[in-house]
Amino acid sequence: MAAPRYTMKFWKPGSEAPGVSEERELANETTGSPVIYNPHTTLSIEKQRQRLPVFKHRNNILYLVESYQTVVIVGETGCGKSTQIPQYLLEAGWAAEGKVIGVTQPRRVAAISVANRVAEERGALIGHEVGYTIRFDDCSDPHATRIKFLTDGMLVREMMADPLLKKYSVLMLDEAHERTLYTDIAIGLLKKIQKKRRDLRLIVASATLDAKVVLGSIQNKKLSNVTEK
Repeated sequence: MAAPRYTMKFWKPGSEAPGVSEERELANETTGSPVIYNPHTTLSIEKQRQRLPVFKHRNNILYLVESYQTVVIVGETGCGKSTQIPQYLLEAGWAAEGKVIGVTQPRRVAAISVANRVAEERGALIGHEVGYTIRFDDCSDPHATRIKFLTDGMLVREMMADPLLKKYSVLMLDEAHERTLYTDIAIGLLKKIQKKRRDLRLIVASATLDAKVVLGSIQNKKLSNVTEK
């Protein structure tokens, strides 16, 4: 068998240096711009929270989480579901007695940026009441963190160490419409965990109605649209 042939490429002055495009792609994944758009920066934090479309659905969301094991929430990007729903749950007592509210994101950049925004709204330092866990970076306190953002893959890893996820009272799978492999694995395993833990609540948040298809086989669920008038 003939050995593969390689061609040499020379860098011409004035052209893009070799490897620059690959480095740029890596930088976009690890240091991408914040994913949160906020048009009300001149208002107080509390006023900003009340201006978000999800605010008018606060009581209904809390009622559904209390009444159903699984709640599917559909809301357009920017409605506030990622930053506000975890705080509503915290304020309603779902993180009492050392429990944790977990929120998954499909990308590391999203997990970090949303965690920082929620920490800012809570007036807390990141890594204390609000934290995040991504691969190679755990910015959370096992004793103090009540809202924890993590990637889908990290949640699956936690299931290996704690199959029943005992420390969590609510798990919110955000951006479910993006459907990664880990999202599907997490949903399948959480369905089994809920049979053992009737107290565990699952929230699936999506920007489209595709979430209903993802959860078609789950029993005792309720759909809520937080962008409806």
